[in-house]
Amino acid sequence: MAAPPLGRLVLTHLLVALFGMGSWAAVNGIWVELPVVVKDLPEGWSLPSYLSVLVALGNLGLLVVTVWRRLAPGKGERVPIQGLLLLLPSPPSVPTGSPGPGLRVGAPGVEEEEEEASPLQEPPSPAADTTPSPEPVAPRLLSTHGAFLLGLLAATNALTNGVLPAVQSYSCLPYGRLTYHLAVVLGSAANPFACFLAMGVLCRSLAGLGGLSLLGMLFGAYLMALAVLSPCPPMVGTSAGVVLVVASWVLCLGVFSYVKVAASSLLHGGGQPALLAAGVAIQVGSLVGAVAMFPPTSIYQVFRSGKDCVDPCGP
Repeated sequence: MAAPPLGRLVLTHLLVALFGMGSWAAVNGIWVELPVVVKDLPEGWSLPSYLSVLVALGNLGLLVVTVWRRLAPGKGERVPIQGLLLLLPSPPSVPTGSPGPGLRVGAPGVEEEEEEASPLQEPPSPAADTTPSPEPVAPRLLSTHGAFLLGLLAATNALTNGVLPAVQSYSCLPYGRLTYHLAVVLGSAANPFACFLAMGVLCRSLAGLGGLSLLGMLFGAYLMALAVLSPCPPMVGTSAGVVLVVASWVLCLGVFSYVKVAASSLLHGGGQPALLAAGVAIQVGSLVGAVAMFPPTSIYQVFRSGKDCVDPCGP
């Protein structure tokens, strides 16, 4: 089947990009405003925990509709999962004539030949060049590589979209509003930077992705320790403390963003079922992380907030 005109491809990709920019600008805009309003609203320092849960629940609606239309009989193979695909970056190399995942041209059910083997697929047999394999994608998703990548996506999104944002105010505000503002803004900028980096330098090693995840967890553990020690974390009131907490937030979010991009890119070779599984892992992980952190931050007050004009860390 002939490829669509170049103008239509450009317009389609432009509209998808604008749609993604609009959604991310709205969400990131709310988080950037938190350093200004968090001390003035009734929820106080626990406000990020409320927002994490609300954002996760908002994405759950799209996930439920997508899974239902995928599993319901008589709906056809192609489903509107472009919303979930916005979370997944384009792979560094795409076969000629394929405009990208979710926008491929061709007859339904026909997959283009991939330049590199997918980690979800078994090595092709000698007869694979002439006879299509009837093997379903589901067993490949349950392979060691597929399960590792999906688990990695769920865990990293639980941390970056649920656990860590819920305690960001407690880890930053003891050092001042400017520290919180810098951590939010620069952390948001680290996300697209990591995505562009992965487009040029993509780690395909599971061991490498696991090592990067451990590095991100070390930064996350430090930030969680600061939140637990709030409102008197180490080096509070010093420039070194401010630099350290802001750098930890930027590096933590940047490393985890790269891991998510790399894992999503490796899952692209599995086709729409793999993309759907990746979307489910992302949204379920985000929801679990946000819901898990809501009780300790907003109900049981495990993390303590400071008060203006009061020095709780003095002698």
